[in-house]
Amino acid sequence: MPDTDHACRPELPRPHRRRPRTCVLAIALLAGSAGVTAAPPEPPLFDAHLHYTGVDAAALPPEEIIAILDRSGITRAVISGMPTSAVERLHATAPERIIPFLNAYNAPGAKRDWMHDATLPARVAALLDAAGGVYRGIGELHIFAADAQSPVLLALADLAAERELMLQIHGDAEVIDAVFARQPGLTVLWAHLGTKPRPDAIAPVLARHPNLYADTSVRDGRFVDEQGQLRPQWRQFFVEHADRLLVGVDTFWTRRWKRFDEVAAEIRGWLGQLPPAVADKLAHGNAERLFAEEKLSREQP
Repeated sequence: MPDTDHACRPELPRPHRRRPRTCVLAIALLAGSAGVTAAPPEPPLFDAHLHYTGVDAAALPPEEIIAILDRSGITRAVISGMPTSAVERLHATAPERIIPFLNAYNAPGAKRDWMHDATLPARVAALLDAAGGVYRGIGELHIFAADAQSPVLLALADLAAERELMLQIHGDAEVIDAVFARQPGLTVLWAHLGTKPRPDAIAPVLARHPNLYADTSVRDGRFVDEQGQLRPQWRQFFVEHADRLLVGVDTFWTRRWKRFDEVAAEIRGWLGQLPPAVADKLAHGNAERLFAEEKLSREQP
């Protein structure tokens, strides 16, 4: 079965487990008790998977979102959401920090059946034109193996290639293969390490497609055991694919924004058990390089 869409269900309580104590949390507590503003936690994180919707904006205006990112040590972030105007307002608040991706959906139900809407590619092109070059990618697109050959998906791949944009895909490996068969030069961000988040399932797909990058969002609990220790198979995977992985919190509903600090600390917990050079690449280095290269490509005549 395809991966259940987490954005359509409430966030359930997590099983109790001991998390490793971190200096970051201890320093924050001490600073708070002393009335001193704590320094941002380390390492800095470049978040490759966030959402900001109209519901979020009603509860948390752009200034509060930036404060959350500051407090959590997020240097830059890839953000999409519906309506697109919410993301555009957030981007306008911090244009060098917020990297907007265009959400192709125009209604809540579109997540389920957008790939059958023949009018969607033209609508996306019009939104991109109206935004005047603000967007750096299209997504997150939810799509699974049965629809891997969707003409709408392939048209969006063509549009992304024409506009030198990335695609962010929440889908099966078959979808990734179909997109690269259509546009081999495209850069794709694969959400949540795919729908089969196991090292043995992810590694062959990364090997087939050198322009594929995967984010670890909402998979953090899989990486550690009940004592909070990084599982050996994941440590090996992270080390062997250190140049292809990005981290992300994935604010799939407003409550996730409100516990952002906790999730960011969890990410740092398992990153801190990797070799420092590997941890730095996943935390921010890969995303910095990827978006620097993408910006340079767009600026070249």
